[in-house]
Amino acid sequence: MSSRAALEQAIEWSACLRDESLLPSERHAFEHWLQADPLNAQAWNTVQSHVQRSLAPAHDAQARRALQAPRPSRRQLLRGALAVSGLGVVTQALRQPGMPLAEFGADLRTGTGERLNTWLADGSHLVLDAQSAVDIDWRTDERRLLLRAGKIILDIHHEPRPFNISTPFGQVQGNGTRLMVAAYASFSHVWALGPDVHITTRRGAQLTLKADQGARFNDSIERLAANHSGESSWQDGWLNVQDWALGDVIAALKPYRRGVLRVSPSAAPMRVSGVFSLDHSDRALAALAQTMPLRIQRYGEWWVSVDRA
Repeated sequence: MSSRAALEQAIEWSACLRDESLLPSERHAFEHWLQADPLNAQAWNTVQSHVQRSLAPAHDAQARRALQAPRPSRRQLLRGALAVSGLGVVTQALRQPGMPLAEFGADLRTGTGERLNTWLADGSHLVLDAQSAVDIDWRTDERRLLLRAGKIILDIHHEPRPFNISTPFGQVQGNGTRLMVAAYASFSHVWALGPDVHITTRRGAQLTLKADQGARFNDSIERLAANHSGESSWQDGWLNVQDWALGDVIAALKPYRRGVLRVSPSAAPMRVSGVFSLDHSDRALAALAQTMPLRIQRYGEWWVSVDRA
């Protein structure tokens, strides 16, 4: 199957699964499709990350009409709204770096549940989180990594050439320091695990971080609260959480699971603290259910839904 065909089918399944009148046989058919080809799972994740923003009722009148329509016509209207949104998804996914289907050509990449430790030619040490991808670009006057997707931790060897990590929203620079960079759909995160990490956004805003400081940036920069420093704890396979939103915890688990892991809008803001295993995400979900008023529903091997009890 081609990448384009997988994306188009993912759009169709999005319309089907958003319909409240979904039949059990349809959910079973979706699980079979998702498992049939790795491209299908990649396409599904791509469509969900982009279409979810496009279908926000506060921003899309067509989606709002579809979501409020009577059940008999809801799926048809949703399919039309998704198709409009999905057209841009297909184009971006096939042409731009940073999308899951474009990561196959990256210099270094990891799959679901994988982490990669490697030494770079300059003596720096790089760790890739699950579902991450980077390109390496060594020049006579500069060392550069392009972070296409996911998260990295980098121990930068000190030498005369600066070391730049490029993201879709700007670049991060350091030399002889340690840092984590994460690429998300709408922003990038940086945690300085050593001194003197410098951020420059695509609009020219700048900030220098000291050790144990973090920041989020796209066109602007804002500092991250210290309780989110556990975002860089994934290197050893654990997620150290202090007063996080449940939605952020679920997002951190997703690269370690095949298929769909969803959290409801009502459960996503719930606050979580604890240490959770990334390599055994079922145990992490069980621990959440034991300590919080949550209901975790499983539909076969490929679909898990987390909601308030």
